[in-house]
Amino acid sequence: MMRLMFAALCLTAIAMGPVVAADNATLSGGSKSIGVGDRATFPVQTRSDRSTEFSASCELKSAGSASVLFDGRHYIPLSEPAVGDVISFNGAGTRRFDLTGTFEANNGDAEISFFFANVPVAFCFGGGDCASVEEASPSVSVTCRQN
Repeated sequence: MMRLMFAALCLTAIAMGPVVAADNATLSGGSKSIGVGDRATFPVQTRSDRSTEFSASCELKSAGSASVLFDGRHYIPLSEPAVGDVISFNGAGTRRFDLTGTFEANNGDAEISFFFANVPVAFCFGGGDCASVEEASPSVSVTCRQN
């Protein structure tokens, strides 16, 4: 009897597998290069009747100093970065983020995006010797993909 119940439970779990997968948000990934004042936007397909789980990874590469703002329409993050966080580059570098979270039910306008807000400037005390400043990055490369 226990074996029969276990087998029925396993078959139920297998049958529900595709249903759960269908409830995941789907990222339209790719690579984009943005300059100061530009935004790399990645649409996310979600459900209109209930929240959907989300998992993706994004990598940002900068050739110099840059400040990039993370944004998400209808996105509730469970990992870094949070909506509104600024990702700072004090010189050339790469930042990678594994995004996990939820998209609330919406009318098809869900997205995540990265906005190249500005190039940070060095702060020096008056009359003091300033350290050399890294050159500003002309662009930031953003690559996102579904996990």
